Amino acid sequence: MKVIIAAALLFLGSKELLAQSVLAKFMGHAITIAKSKADAEGFAADPASVCVEFVPQRQCYTAPNDYRNHPTATVVQVQKDTPALFFSAESYGVSGWQIHFALLRPGTGKNLEDIFRSDTSVSNQSQHEFWTDPSISDAQFFVTADYVWGPDECHTCTHRYIISTYARKPSSCADGLFYYLEDRYMTIRKYNLYAKANVLASERQEILARLGRIKAENPQ
Repeated sequence: MKVIIAAALLFLGSKELLAQSVLAKFMGHAITIAKSKADAEGFAADPASVCVEFVPQRQCYTAPNDYRNHPTATVVQVQKDTPALFFSAESYGVSGWQIHFALLRPGTGKNLEDIFRSDTSVSNQSQHEFWTDPSISDAQFFVTADYVWGPDECHTCTHRYIISTYARKPSSCADGLFYYLEDRYMTIRKYNLYAKANVLASERQEILARLGRIKAENPQ
């Protein structure tokens, strides 16, 4: 699947915020990202949110308070016959900011349910992907790479990266399957996203090998 790279860009506030955006459908129902009022400086006044127009009750998800910028939503097939809505929103920043992810499914009442049970947020110097490997899991797993600022390094320098992998698993504490942190390590190599480095592709063999060892040690 295509790697999604968040590279550092200069953000300028604007008085012209996007109106309600109608996106592709999720489970046969329209997806909308609601418009937000602008504050006095032209920034979004409310956290980003996404809704699915289920009948008879629409269901929505609202990001944590600091995440108000550039909301996106796409449909992901996390497992056979199991779609989910992958939502992201950014905090404000100039050379650096955070990105919040949620993986949503129909919930109860007015709320979509986030099936990411571990914190998956990353910085804007990061990459993320959904991967499929039947030898490890029949569900897609979510992988992120986020930079680590080492000594004598600048913002646009090469960095080592923290690789985090999240797997869909059952829990005795919750009904249904949710995504939990399965593995995490820091790369030996340094990478530079500004030079178009593909961290996840370069680390793929190591990531899959580690997941394979985890599965062998913890058979279900």
